[in-house]
Formats: sequence, structure tokens, C-alpha cells
Amino acid sequence: MTNEIKMTQFTIHTSGKNGGETWNSPYIFNREDNNFDVEDLKTTLYVGQRLNFDHVVKNGKLNPDDAEAWEEKYRQAPTDGSYEDFLQWCKENDYIDDYTTESYTVVEGNN
Repeated sequence: MTNEIKMTQFTIHTSGKNGGETWNSPYIFNREDNNFDVEDLKTTLYVGQRLNFDHVVKNGKLNPDDAEAWEEKYRQAPTDGSYEDFLQWCKENDYIDDYTTESYTVVEGNN
């Protein structure tokens, strides 16, 4: 008996003069589709700090007012569409620089 598991690979590109190498390298992760949705993607990017921060750091210091506005706008990001819709919103609003998604299927089975 075989079991097909639908997966998505996300590659998120961010950058930042204040972020160093962490933000200038692609962030690649895979998720099982039936256990992951757009709200999870939104949380994953935020908690993992995989978003552009240049808007809130000036001269090496965090500007609390800018940070609050930046976070509030991200909290309001629409999550009722597809992964692509959400990532495109992030790109258009400069939370990320670019992204790719790739869907694939993993087949589990007994030999």
C-alpha cells in the first residue's frame, strides 16, 4: 500500500544592510500541504525573522515607532488566498525581496 504526501518547498529571499548574512541568503524550507496553510506560512516567516528589517533600523538602532507600524501592517496581511497570493503581497510591500514555491509529491509505501 502506498501513500502520497503532497509537499511544497518555499525559497524566500530577503536582504538588508543591517541584517548581515542571515538576511542575504535564501531561506529554504519544505512543508507537508495538509499540515500547513497560509497562516502558518505568515507565522513561520515572522517568527523565523525571515523578513526585511531595513524599514525599522536606522543607523544600527531600532526605531520603535517604525517597528510597531511595520509589525502592525504585517499582522494585517491577507491570508485568505494561496501561498502565492500571500508571498506576492509580502514582495509588493517589501517584507521579502523574492520567492519561489515548488510543489511535489512524496510516495510512502511498504516494500
